[in-house]
Amino acid sequence: MFDIDHFKRINDNHGHDVGDRVLQEAVAVVQKRIRKSDVLARWGGEEFMIITPLADLAVVETVAEDLRKAIAQHQFPQVGRITASFGASMLHPDDDARALIKRVDQALYRSKREGRNRTTVSP
Repeated sequence: MFDIDHFKRINDNHGHDVGDRVLQEAVAVVQKRIRKSDVLARWGGEEFMIITPLADLAVVETVAEDLRKAIAQHQFPQVGRITASFGASMLHPDDDARALIKRVDQALYRSKREGRNRTTVSP
């Protein structure tokens, strides 16, 4: 899961139309870098979920970190550079969807609490 850092500030300073374009462009940056088997979906607001089937935790962490760097290095025409925070985990055999999402969400918010523009993995 990832979240565009300080997205409210983008909307407040540049308007919702620009905010929408920034989200679309961030999605394009991510979409170019994930596998065809991965699923990218908007989770809500400026949060997105990426499902990476058949990937172990080390691969998931590498993918998340590569995506974080790609977003941070991209020049967004409307606002310049932005950053994103990532949280990642794996589905455990005894998990249901809620347990996994809770772990991922907690990892994401740990990234935000620790300064944003980082990836946190929860085993």
